[in-house]
Amino acid sequence: MIKNSTYIRSFTPTQKKQLEQVAQEQGLKNANDVLLFTLSSHIELTKDVARLNRIIEMKQKKIESLKNTNL
Repeated sequence: MIKNSTYIRSFTPTQKKQLEQVAQEQGLKNANDVLLFTLSSHIELTKDVARLNRIIEMKQKKIESLKNTNL
């Protein structure tokens, strides 16, 4: 269970429940560990999304160039 610290009190009940779920799944003991874990996960996911967007953009350009050469 995550204790109510100053910054945790401002979370909604849903957000607190989500933090507790992450803590349980990852075996984290306190709110600081959970918040640091989610921050690092967010940074990794942001990088992955940017990489996937670049891949999609390249594929779309390739498809457009193939369509233009076939016309």
